Amino acid sequence: MSRIEKALEKANKLRESTKRFFQADNATVADYKTGLSAFEISEHILDKALVDKHLVCITDPFSPAAEQYKKLRARIMKATENGFLNSIMITSSEMKEGKSITAINLAATMANVVDYTVLLVDADLRNPSIHTYLGIEPRYGLSDYLAGKVDLSDVIIRPGIGKLAVLPGGAPPQNPSELLSSDKMRNLVQELKLRYKDRYVIFDSSPILLTADSLSLGNFVDGIIFVIQATHTSEKTASKALSLIKGTNILGIVFNSVPDFLVNNLYPYYYHYAGAKTSKNSRGNDEPAQK
Repeated sequence: MSRIEKALEKANKLRESTKRFFQADNATVADYKTGLSAFEISEHILDKALVDKHLVCITDPFSPAAEQYKKLRARIMKATENGFLNSIMITSSEMKEGKSITAINLAATMANVVDYTVLLVDADLRNPSIHTYLGIEPRYGLSDYLAGKVDLSDVIIRPGIGKLAVLPGGAPPQNPSELLSSDKMRNLVQELKLRYKDRYVIFDSSPILLTADSLSLGNFVDGIIFVIQATHTSEKTASKALSLIKGTNILGIVFNSVPDFLVNNLYPYYYHYAGAKTSKNSRGNDEPAQK
């Protein structure tokens, strides 16, 4: 059994142990945390005061903004149900278009679906940010695992959000493109995809036009969601980026931060997904989109 298989087996045991534990009448959260020491996957219960306010699916899960992510979740699950295309990369053409905010919010809302678990992977090794948005300080991450410094079980974190696990990016390496295009990364994606049939794996990747990293990762995953920032991304820029991932399975487009004057909707947050519905980012009209 490979190290990855051993780590994922431990993750499965942890999930089953959690389920069994809370079925006991006298089980308490404190008792559960004590029992975690038997497993290598670390748990970081989030301090919501440190979580970025734009992660509405965590900070305000019943808001109209979070509801739009639930709609996005439903569309993605519908688009991926045949053959269970469960490995998904989130990317954009350039920085500050909202890809990371989209990835985290989507992962958080998907992790609350009864039938599925979610692993959120920060694969933007040059500028990892998921841990910052969540307000956590992991010691290791994906870069450390790919460089052979740690085992997979040393870097996966359970933040206490539904059935969500997080694999942080780690310290920015000197050779991110080589790490992400390596056989070890390809094998990791396949292991994560195939090990559990009830898991979605969401990768936050680097912008397409800035690095070759997302082009490599895009060849390993089942589908890609492309984020466009309404007031920042030009048609030329978006077209150029999309041309570079031509031939991959583009599941849809998130049209992010649409100003009020362009839409007629009571919600403060709009999306355009797969050419269908529009919604606007919770950042507000005047703020630039996040990465």
